[in-house]
Amino acid sequence: HAWAVAPFSSSAAAGDIRKQAGKTKGNDAIVLKGMTFFARHGVLEEEAVLGQRFVVDLKMYCCLEAAGRTDDVGDTVDYSRVYGAVREVVEGERRYQLIEAIAQDIAASILGGFWQVDSVEVAVKKPQVALMGQLDYSGVEIHRFREAG
Repeated sequence: HAWAVAPFSSSAAAGDIRKQAGKTKGNDAIVLKGMTFFARHGVLEEEAVLGQRFVVDLKMYCCLEAAGRTDDVGDTVDYSRVYGAVREVVEGERRYQLIEAIAQDIAASILGGFWQVDSVEVAVKKPQVALMGQLDYSGVEIHRFREAG
Protein backbone atom coordinates (compact mmCIF):
# COMPACT_ATOMS: atom_id res chain seq x y z
CA HIS A 1 0.00 0.00 0.00
CA ALA A 2 1.16 3.53 -0.74
CA TRP A 3 1.42 6.04 2.09
CA ALA A 4 -0.71 9.14 1.77
CA VAL A 5 0.12 12.08 4.01
CA ALA A 6 -2.40 14.85 4.41
CA PRO A 7 -1.04 18.38 3.91
CA PHE A 8 -0.16 20.10 7.15
CA SER A 9 -0.14 23.85 7.37
CA SER A 10 -2.11 24.96 10.39
CA SER A 11 -0.26 26.04 13.52
CA ALA A 12 -3.41 25.15 15.50
CA ALA A 13 -3.09 21.60 14.17
CA ALA A 14 0.59 21.58 15.21
CA GLY A 15 -0.50 22.46 18.73
CA ASP A 16 -2.97 19.56 18.66
CA ILE A 17 -0.16 17.18 17.67
CA ARG A 18 2.03 18.49 20.50
CA LYS A 19 -0.79 17.86 22.99
CA GLN A 20 -1.32 14.35 21.64
CA ALA A 21 2.41 13.66 21.74
CA GLY A 22 2.46 14.46 25.44
CA LYS A 23 -0.33 11.95 26.10
CA THR A 24 0.96 9.03 24.06
CA LYS A 25 4.16 7.10 24.44
CA GLY A 26 6.46 7.55 21.51
CA ASN A 27 7.62 4.62 19.45
CA ASP A 28 9.87 6.93 17.47
CA ALA A 29 13.50 7.25 18.48
CA ILE A 30 16.38 9.70 18.37
CA VAL A 31 19.77 8.00 18.27
CA LEU A 32 23.12 9.47 19.33
CA LYS A 33 25.78 6.82 18.74
CA GLY A 34 29.49 6.77 19.45
CA MET A 35 29.78 9.73 21.81
CA THR A 36 33.35 9.39 23.07
CA PHE A 37 34.73 10.89 26.27
CA PHE A 38 37.92 10.60 28.32
CA ALA A 39 37.50 10.01 32.05
CA ARG A 40 39.05 8.30 35.07
CA HIS A 41 36.38 5.80 36.14
CA GLY A 42 36.84 2.20 37.22
CA VAL A 43 37.52 -0.12 40.11
CA LEU A 44 41.30 -0.25 39.61
CA GLU A 45 43.55 2.54 40.90
CA GLU A 46 45.40 2.56 37.54
CA GLU A 47 42.14 3.61 35.88
CA ALA A 48 42.01 6.69 38.10
CA VAL A 49 45.61 7.56 37.31
CA LEU A 50 45.74 6.81 33.58
CA GLY A 51 42.13 7.37 32.55
CA GLN A 52 40.55 5.89 29.46
CA ARG A 53 37.97 6.38 26.73
CA PHE A 54 34.28 5.72 27.33
CA VAL A 55 31.85 5.38 24.43
CA VAL A 56 28.16 6.13 24.97
CA ASP A 57 25.24 5.26 22.70
CA LEU A 58 21.76 6.65 23.38
CA LYS A 59 18.38 5.78 21.95
CA MET A 60 15.65 8.14 23.19
CA TYR A 61 12.06 7.07 22.58
CA CYS A 62 9.59 9.89 22.07
CA CYS A 63 6.89 11.04 19.68
CA LEU A 64 8.50 12.80 16.72
CA GLU A 65 5.29 13.35 14.77
CA ALA A 66 5.04 17.10 15.49
CA ALA A 67 8.68 17.68 14.50
CA GLY A 68 8.20 15.60 11.36
CA ARG A 69 5.17 17.61 10.32
CA THR A 70 6.30 21.10 11.32
CA ASP A 71 10.03 20.84 10.55
CA ASP A 72 10.49 22.99 13.68
CA VAL A 73 13.44 22.29 15.98
CA GLY A 74 11.27 23.42 18.91
CA ASP A 75 9.17 20.28 18.41
CA THR A 76 12.00 17.82 19.06
CA VAL A 77 14.74 17.07 21.56
CA ASP A 78 17.77 19.38 21.41
CA TYR A 79 20.63 17.02 20.47
CA SER A 80 23.33 19.42 21.64
CA ARG A 81 21.73 19.67 25.11
CA VAL A 82 21.54 15.87 25.28
CA TYR A 83 25.22 15.60 24.35
CA GLY A 84 26.06 18.15 27.05
CA ALA A 85 24.05 16.21 29.65
CA VAL A 86 25.88 12.98 28.79
CA ARG A 87 29.24 14.73 28.83
CA GLU A 88 28.46 16.24 32.24
CA VAL A 89 27.86 12.76 33.70
CA VAL A 90 30.85 11.03 32.08
CA GLU A 91 33.42 13.83 32.40
CA GLY A 92 32.03 15.39 35.58
CA GLU A 93 33.68 15.47 38.98
CA ARG A 94 32.26 12.17 40.28
CA ARG A 95 34.58 9.19 39.91
CA TYR A 96 32.49 6.10 39.22
CA GLN A 97 33.57 2.58 40.07
CA LEU A 98 31.09 0.92 37.71
CA ILE A 99 29.89 1.69 34.21
CA GLU A 100 26.47 0.48 35.40
CA ALA A 101 26.30 3.58 37.62
CA ILE A 102 27.40 5.84 34.75
CA ALA A 103 24.62 4.42 32.56
CA GLN A 104 22.05 4.84 35.34
CA ASP A 105 22.99 8.50 35.91
CA ILE A 106 22.90 9.22 32.17
CA ALA A 107 19.41 7.72 31.94
CA ALA A 108 18.23 9.73 34.96
CA SER A 109 19.68 12.92 33.48
CA ILE A 110 17.93 12.39 30.13
CA LEU A 111 14.56 11.47 31.64
CA GLY A 112 14.82 14.31 34.15
CA GLY A 113 15.95 16.96 31.69
CA PHE A 114 13.98 16.24 28.54
CA TRP A 115 10.22 15.99 29.01
CA GLN A 116 9.70 14.69 25.48
CA VAL A 117 11.61 11.46 26.18
CA ASP A 118 9.39 8.60 27.38
CA SER A 119 12.18 6.05 27.74
CA VAL A 120 15.87 5.79 27.00
CA GLU A 121 18.33 3.05 26.16
CA VAL A 122 21.88 3.77 27.28
CA ALA A 123 24.98 1.78 26.35
CA VAL A 124 28.31 2.58 28.01
CA LYS A 125 31.43 0.87 26.65
CA LYS A 126 35.06 0.71 27.82
CA PRO A 127 37.21 -0.04 24.77
CA GLN A 128 40.44 -0.34 26.78
CA VAL A 129 39.15 -2.58 29.55
CA ALA A 130 41.81 -4.15 31.76
CA LEU A 131 40.98 -7.85 31.44
CA MET A 132 43.25 -10.81 30.97
CA GLY A 133 42.28 -11.38 27.36
CA GLN A 134 41.50 -9.90 23.97
CA LEU A 135 38.14 -8.21 23.38
CA ASP A 136 36.73 -5.18 21.59
CA TYR A 137 35.17 -3.62 24.68
CA SER A 138 33.28 -4.31 27.86
CA GLY A 139 29.98 -2.56 28.35
CA VAL A 140 26.50 -2.35 29.76
CA GLU A 141 23.15 -1.58 28.16
CA ILE A 142 20.14 -0.40 30.16
CA HIS A 143 16.60 0.68 29.28
CA ARG A 144 14.82 3.08 31.64
CA PHE A 145 11.27 4.42 31.49
CA ARG A 146 9.74 7.66 32.69
CA GLU A 147 7.76 7.01 35.84
CA ALA A 148 4.02 7.60 35.59
CA GLY A 149 2.68 10.64 37.36
